[in-house]
Amino acid sequence: MTAAPLGTYRLFLAKSVPLLFGLHAAALLCAAVGLLWPVPVLCLAWPLFCATIFASFLRERGRWVLRPEGLAACVPFAFSLVAATWFARGANDLRILGYGPIFSYCAALHGNVLGWITVGAIAALAQQESADRKLHLFSVFVCFASFLFVAVGIDQLPPIKPIGVVGLTLALPLAQLAFLRRVRSRHRAAFALGLISFVGLAFTMVLAWRNELGMTAVPAVLQIRGMVSVHGLLNAVLVGPTFLLAVVLDRRV
Repeated sequence: MTAAPLGTYRLFLAKSVPLLFGLHAAALLCAAVGLLWPVPVLCLAWPLFCATIFASFLRERGRWVLRPEGLAACVPFAFSLVAATWFARGANDLRILGYGPIFSYCAALHGNVLGWITVGAIAALAQQESADRKLHLFSVFVCFASFLFVAVGIDQLPPIKPIGVVGLTLALPLAQLAFLRRVRSRHRAAFALGLISFVGLAFTMVLAWRNELGMTAVPAVLQIRGMVSVHGLLNAVLVGPTFLLAVVLDRRV
């Protein structure tokens, strides 16, 4: 909830940053008070903030967002809204689609880290003129659809979940490998961070496929599915932040 908006400011927004910093701090404070006090209704400030930054982006870019690269740039903002909605659902125990608070928070975490941060970084790469631009565009749209398949397929429609897993297995690594190939000789720090992210992603993909094939990947932790806890933790602290930083560093070249 901190890294994702900061990355969004750096990669997609330019004119509205000072105001958004203030709104970001206020929304974080409301969310923290809402969770810890608890006054869960205050957590609604977070989806309102996410909607505000999306509106700022649309206002800045105008009709450009109707182009393929513009639509791709909208995807991380869509993920921010989805993740924020899951967060608010969990805090207020709304049990949308029958999911309780723990699943809602896990869905919010994955939406923030893999969706908002990681796919957001790929969407930023899709804005650059390069030989891999079409690949990055394709990856963004495949990731968005695949996340929806996985989210709905976990408990509601299990047959569609493998489709999402396959899509993510192809789109995310291909996009990262294309980035690594491009920065290998021109930015060593970006390459190193991108490589760390790729290795972490490969490991979490192995966990995902072991889980998908019915093989126990990791035991449950505090009554949370082991797959969810370990997979989510690795993505949150390793895969997403390092890849975002790698892309930001490369854009400075």
